Amino acid sequence: MKNSDAHNVCPACGEPVKENWTFCPACETSLGALTCPLCNLPVKENWQRCPECGARLVCKSCGQRIPAGRPGCPVCEKTTPFAGEGAPCITEPVTGMAFVQVPSGTFMMGDIFDEGLENEKPVHPVSLDAFCIGRHPVTQAQWTRVMTQNPSHFPGDSLPVEQVAWGDVLSFIEKLSQAGSDACAFRLPTEAEWEYAARSAGKDQRYSGGDDAHAVAWFADNSDGKTHPAGTKAANGLSLHDMSGNVWEWCLDIFAEKAYQSHTKQNPVCTESGPDRVIRGGSWNIDQWSVRCSRRFGFPEDFSGSGLGFRLVMLPRVK
Repeated sequence: MKNSDAHNVCPACGEPVKENWTFCPACETSLGALTCPLCNLPVKENWQRCPECGARLVCKSCGQRIPAGRPGCPVCEKTTPFAGEGAPCITEPVTGMAFVQVPSGTFMMGDIFDEGLENEKPVHPVSLDAFCIGRHPVTQAQWTRVMTQNPSHFPGDSLPVEQVAWGDVLSFIEKLSQAGSDACAFRLPTEAEWEYAARSAGKDQRYSGGDDAHAVAWFADNSDGKTHPAGTKAANGLSLHDMSGNVWEWCLDIFAEKAYQSHTKQNPVCTESGPDRVIRGGSWNIDQWSVRCSRRFGFPEDFSGSGLGFRLVMLPRVK
C-alpha cells in the first residue's frame, strides 16, 4: 500500500484500507460515512456513544469502532461475559440470537395516549434495571438448533417460530441454558421490561418505533394473511424489530386485569395466581389498534397459535 494510504484503516478492525475501497477486505465492514451501528444516525469520529439511542460507538476495551448492525465489539464480545449495564451484549453462540443492551431507566407505563382499555391503566412510573433482550423474536432456525421439532404453521427459517405454548418456551429455555455458556441465563421478559424495550427505552411511542404502524409492524392490513421474516420492518430506537406485530410474544407475568394498580415501582412483575400469562405486541392477523405498545392481553399457558411466539431476555447467571 502506498504511503498516502497508510493512515487509512478500517474503523472496526484496524486493517489498512484505501480511500476508494467501499468495504474492509478483512472484516467486511462498510467504509462509508460514520453512522451509529444500531440506529444509523450520522456520528462524529470523536463520539463514544450515540446521542439518539445510546449505543456505544467505540469499544471501551480495545478502542476499535463498532461496526454496523452490532450492539457490541465483534472481537471483545466473544470473550467478555455479560456483566450488567455498560457491558457489551453478545451473540448467543448456540442459536445465533443477537441480544441488545437496554439501559436502566424510569418511564410512565401504560396507555399514555388514552386510547386503550381499562387494563392498560393507570399510567404509572416504573423503574427498571438494565437488561439484554433479543433483537428479534426467536426464529424457526434458532428454535430448531435447540429443539427437535418445528411446531410452526408457517414454515421458514427466518420466520418467527409460532404455535408454541408456555411449556414449550420453558423447554426451549432449559435446553438452551444446558447447551450454552455458564455465564448467562435466559428467561422471558417481564411485562414492564417488554413495554419499556418496545418503546425504545420508555419513549412516548404508540407503536414500537413511532406512530406509523405500517413502517414498523406486520398486522392484518398489510401482512397478506401470514407471518413475515423477522427484522423486515423498521427497527425502533434500540434496534429492536417486530415488537409491534408479526407475532404476539409471551411475557413472564401472570395476566391480571388490574395489575397496574398494584405494581411496585422497581422491576414490577405480577405473580398473583391466575390461569393466563401476559402476551404483548399483537400479530399478523389482528388490527392496527392491537399492535400498540401498551396493548395487554392474556392467554392460557397450554394454548398456542400461529400468531404467538416469543423473544428472550439474557442476564448474568446467578451463582
